[in-house]
Amino acid sequence: MTGTATVQCVACQLFSLRDAPRYADLGLGRCTAMTDRPGTFVSPTYPRTCGTHQPAPSGKTAARIEWLRDLRAEGA
Repeated sequence: MTGTATVQCVACQLFSLRDAPRYADLGLGRCTAMTDRPGTFVSPTYPRTCGTHQPAPSGKTAARIEWLRDLRAEGA
């Protein structure tokens, strides 16, 4: 994908909430494309321009969004 589209990490195949559970509990995830920044965690819903975005399957995106919604409902 080109770097001109605005995307959200929650809908990207390269995004993971499972790679760092302690940060996922804070609502942050890890982009596997950020190999040069190992301690960087990103917001799943912040709109950004990304040249490495790879659309995730819709079911995976929906499951992530639901998990994050439940997390926020718990008051995290």
